[in-house]
Amino acid sequence: MIRVHAGSSRDRALIVEAVGGAGRVVNGVGPFASDDTRVECVVLGSRHPTPAEELELVRELERNMPWVPIIVVTDAISAVALWLTKTGVSEVVRYEHIRAELQSRIKAARRTAALHSLADEVQRSTLTPALRAALSHGLRAATDQPVRSVQKLAAVVRRAPASLSQAFWRRAGGHVTLHQFLGALVVLRAHQLRTSGRDWETVCRDLGFARRTLHEKSKRWPGETLGQLARTSRQELLAQFASDHVHPLLDGPESDRPPPAE
Repeated sequence: MIRVHAGSSRDRALIVEAVGGAGRVVNGVGPFASDDTRVECVVLGSRHPTPAEELELVRELERNMPWVPIIVVTDAISAVALWLTKTGVSEVVRYEHIRAELQSRIKAARRTAALHSLADEVQRSTLTPALRAALSHGLRAATDQPVRSVQKLAAVVRRAPASLSQAFWRRAGGHVTLHQFLGALVVLRAHQLRTSGRDWETVCRDLGFARRTLHEKSKRWPGETLGQLARTSRQELLAQFASDHVHPLLDGPESDRPPPAE
């Protein structure tokens, strides 16, 4: 679901027409703050001069719906430049270009925004430089072609696979392994491709995995069949990924237990 907010009915109509049938018009802050896990993108129309309440609306969205990309449609790019540096706005589109650009910008933002945001969070963390480099690379790669193995990820950052896995395990407090982290990223990308309209055969071909392998990965995390996975909202899956695989790294104590054999 894509939600649209704008200051005038004319602007809402312009945006909804450009978005197409997936758009749902919402007017005001209240509905945005609701716990609606089906919202995948918010498009906010803003005319110059930019009202202060619109900037506050963006901040409200960031607080209440942190996984949802925000696209601003405006008549003056310079007027929203501050938003790009101080808020989580993903894209800015001019009103005169919305017919040609808005749908493609929405598709790109829905695919990449959350994982790039997590990668940025990892980069700002107190993880070791090797873990920061490896995990942010893995998160960004998963917006297109996920890293297939610990060995391939370790090669990117020029570390031994065993030492990188052990560092990950210790920092995660023994709650999750690097192998599981990478497997979950494959599932996230597979889910994104499936919910964009591809069938499972095409998804498997695009990712280079047999359907049985992808099914087994989904059964390991989040514990669903491929059919169940296809019915799960992206926001629910992203929130579970962050809870299961990212927060233990950023918040958890280190573990002295050796990692399990993969």
